[in-house]
Amino acid sequence: MSDDEDLVVHLDPDAEVEAAVRRESEDDALEWSSNVAISLIVAGSLLGLWFGFLLFAADPHDVLENPLFIDKNTATVNGQILTALDDENLTGGDPIEGIQVLLLNIDDEPTSHSAYTNRDGRFSMEDVPHNSFILKVSHSGNKTLRITFNPGDQADISLTLTPGEGTIEEDIRRDSHLDSAVLLASVVASLTVIAALFGFVGAAEARRGKNYRRTQYLCGLALFSRGGIFIGPMLILAGMGMLSATKRHFDDFDDED
Repeated sequence: MSDDEDLVVHLDPDAEVEAAVRRESEDDALEWSSNVAISLIVAGSLLGLWFGFLLFAADPHDVLENPLFIDKNTATVNGQILTALDDENLTGGDPIEGIQVLLLNIDDEPTSHSAYTNRDGRFSMEDVPHNSFILKVSHSGNKTLRITFNPGDQADISLTLTPGEGTIEEDIRRDSHLDSAVLLASVVASLTVIAALFGFVGAAEARRGKNYRRTQYLCGLALFSRGGIFIGPMLILAGMGMLSATKRHFDDFDDED
């Protein structure tokens, strides 16, 4: 072969076809994985959106009873009963043993909670729900006590028995925090809905396939939508994992390498 002779390269047609089929198969697999990832992100975001709307419609007390906001749904009621002071005889202030303390609900109906005072005049009732109750103390020769309160508002309830007839009624409940509860519920619901919307934007970015980092950031923010507590975030996290495995779907894949 002379130096002036052109070099001719012969390509194997079968190899070209095989390579083309392989590339097409890989592209199809990438597209399928990307579509599944987008579907998972959309499903998780829909759950978050639904959860946010439920929070908007929920009673604020129901929101505050969520484990995210309180540690326990019950409280222990502690107290002490003493005799009234007699300034003339300089007597009184002594603990009274064996007095029954009853809890009535706010409708004046008996509950399963009751206790007797010990030798120090003290009583205790555990696992009392966070509702308004009436604490009732009746003792012969003394006025009946009816104290309206919320369990957990006071660490200790001090009661004094006054000689005589009739009833002493007192409301020691603290000011209602309903306005704060409504505000808190609205803020939580709004942030939940906004986080879910980030998920939809992230899914749209994944469909466009332009910017990998931006897509993952948006989907990461959508995790805070908490749809179904953990189901929604798990779906979004699974979608983010599949997107990570299919980076070649994005135009900026080379920048991520």
